Amino acid sequence: MKKIFFVIFMLSVYYLILNTFSVFADSKILINEFLIDPQPQSVEIYNSGTESADISSWIIDDSGGATFYTIPKENIIFPNQCLVFSADFNLNKTSADTIKLINSSQQLIDSFTYKSSSGSGISFFRTPDGTNNWATGSANLGFYNSSREQKCLFPTLTPKPTLTPTITPTPIQLTPTDSTDLTGSPTPTQIQPTSTDLTDSTYLTNIFLSEVMSNPVTREKEWVEIYNNNDFSVSLNNWYIDDLENAGSSPKIFSLSINAKSYGVFDLNSSIFNNDGDSVRLMDFNKNLKDDFEYGKNEQGKTLGRTSFESDDFCLQEPSKNAPNNSCINPTPTPFASPKPTAQAGLTLTSKPTPNNQFMITKNLLSPVGIKSTGQVLGTTNEIIMDAPNNKPLINLLCFLSSSYSLLTIISILFRMKLSYGKDKNFYSPSLHSS
Repeated sequence: MKKIFFVIFMLSVYYLILNTFSVFADSKILINEFLIDPQPQSVEIYNSGTESADISSWIIDDSGGATFYTIPKENIIFPNQCLVFSADFNLNKTSADTIKLINSSQQLIDSFTYKSSSGSGISFFRTPDGTNNWATGSANLGFYNSSREQKCLFPTLTPKPTLTPTITPTPIQLTPTDSTDLTGSPTPTQIQPTSTDLTDSTYLTNIFLSEVMSNPVTREKEWVEIYNNNDFSVSLNNWYIDDLENAGSSPKIFSLSINAKSYGVFDLNSSIFNNDGDSVRLMDFNKNLKDDFEYGKNEQGKTLGRTSFESDDFCLQEPSKNAPNNSCINPTPTPFASPKPTAQAGLTLTSKPTPNNQFMITKNLLSPVGIKSTGQVLGTTNEIIMDAPNNKPLINLLCFLSSSYSLLTIISILFRMKLSYGKDKNFYSPSLHSS
């Protein structure tokens, strides 16, 4: 019995040794390049093996201190590919330090010790990729160090495999001429997801600016919230946040992994947005514009949030960092549905709404109807109301007096004509003459 247990134990140990050796032989994860200056610092992780490796929750650390960087979830490195992460890794610029890569089991996977920073824009890198030979040169993160031109960057994409619908053909009566079986039904065929090179920035769509803190309270940082409106996770490696194009501050580089239909937040190390109005732009690693908007003067401690992902409208909101946006603080009322106006003399509708979102109605100053604002006239008020219902009796009286005056004028004219040209003629009726 003891021999049997011993044999089982030895076989188990042998299996674990072989399995562990196979894993490390198939995937070899290394620090391939890192840039200390300028901020944010960047690290390129490279897989020189033949199998993909999940480095989610791995740690990038220096030689001391209590802070470290944890690699976000959904980060998988494919064979002979790399991923680039940007953050403040606490790597010393003026003194010696060590960069470390530690897996999720707290095992040291790779490290490199340097004496001081190689300079702004100058990185440490392995040449060729994955070897033990280190050199310094212009930062070329996301590209193979051997060619310095071909990209090794491969953002994570996790598409969901779909099944083709099951088709049940209708039996057809045929005269059999061979041994073909016409009664079978095809079985479902699983479509295997194909690897797509997402280094083409035009492939990633539905990545939106969701909320921006451009005027934080004292001692807090600006931040930008980004929303992934896709059905799969994405890794935005070496993307950029910027203000006005070719003006203001330099673009800020960042890397984020965002799950499907989820938010990601980039905290800026230094301020770039103006409080009295500016532009916010989201660009991919090739600096192709993905989303942008402009804003006016902003209130401190409030954010500029998107109203919906079907529109490009932003409004002032209470902060909702890494969560669905709140409603607008000063919502703009929806204009009421008013009936279509009929044509009236002197009536003009302007297309520009008033502050209450009601159509502004103005009158033609030459129109005989409506309310006319006039200057001070002796014996009158500032407003002459011509069409008020209470003025109808007055108008009728004026019309009657005008008609009477006209009739009297006509009679007076006829009477004068008779006196002037009809002295010798009988003007009055014979019945009115005395005998």
